Amino acid sequence: AEYRTGIKEFSPWLAGAEKATGEGLSKPADLAEVKALNDKVLGFDKNCVNYLKVLTSAQGAAQKMTTHAEADSEVAALKARFDVVKGVSDTWVKKCEILVKEWVLLDNTVTELNSWVAKDKSAEGENQFS
Repeated sequence: AEYRTGIKEFSPWLAGAEKATGEGLSKPADLAEVKALNDKVLGFDKNCVNYLKVLTSAQGAAQKMTTHAEADSEVAALKARFDVVKGVSDTWVKKCEILVKEWVLLDNTVTELNSWVAKDKSAEGENQFS
């Protein structure tokens, strides 16, 4: 019973996760969207880790069953599908990490340049670049 319950919980999540990885990520237009995308990706990855625990628990329950060859092959198939989803998730996490760092750097550079331009204008041409 514990095995079936775990599989019933894991399978719908896996199907949804496979659909999400197939759809890919949206392209952010600004730093706020990058941060939101990063939060979404980190949440997706955390769910992957949590649902692996569900599958592992179901596998443990299957091992206690008298005949578990069928359950073993079902778990192996689900684990293979999970590994694909987790691989995509790991890639997304790395890409978003870089994207956030680069976007913050860009945002800081733009802010700094804007402050220089503002200072130049406020000095009424005294510090004009030639």
